[in-house]
Amino acid sequence: QQFEEVIASEDKLAIKEFLNDQNISDVANLIYENPDYETQIISHLSIHRAAGVFKILDLTEQTRIIKDLPPFKSAELLNELPADDRVSFLEELPNNTVRELIKTLDPQERKVTLELLGYPENSVGRLMNPDYVYVYEYNTVEQVLQTIRRFGTNTETIDVIYVINEKGELLDDIRIRDFILAAPEIKVQELMDERFISLNVNDDQEVANEVFKMNNRVAL
Repeated sequence: QQFEEVIASEDKLAIKEFLNDQNISDVANLIYENPDYETQIISHLSIHRAAGVFKILDLTEQTRIIKDLPPFKSAELLNELPADDRVSFLEELPNNTVRELIKTLDPQERKVTLELLGYPENSVGRLMNPDYVYVYEYNTVEQVLQTIRRFGTNTETIDVIYVINEKGELLDDIRIRDFILAAPEIKVQELMDERFISLNVNDDQEVANEVFKMNNRVAL
């Protein structure tokens, strides 16, 4: 009842003081008892206390909080979590969600997280950027260019566009120049030669460097 009165007052200072007077476990119980206010509760805590509460919550509450918090706040929270607790949380999420959340981490925290998630030391997996533009062989050049305009701003390079199948397997890589010079109605498969070079996440970084040099590539 006291919590409800404090929340209803919308007095930020009073809310913070009330929550800071509670033990971490008591705050967690407040979240379980008041799921509609869980993001407000986390937001009013100091980031250190917020991380302390977050790591003892059930996965359901954790997932909902990360989803509902403003992006800068969820990033701050994930960065504050101890690496093992962060990885325990990420391991339970779908791969595409994990990729998005990892991108919000500070460089050092991202490095530690990727190590704990299983990429071997000095492997290509440590250097991967999960953002890339992909198309399907049945797409037309016009559709490809629309895809590039839509998703290209989120990638570091669009020099190379990747052709994949419905399983996500790589079929070919095609230079963006080839799409720009092709007629809009041509299908991707007409531009494919199926000669491509690729790396494995477990390849050593030095091996990857040699592959880049030998093939004069900016992206693989």
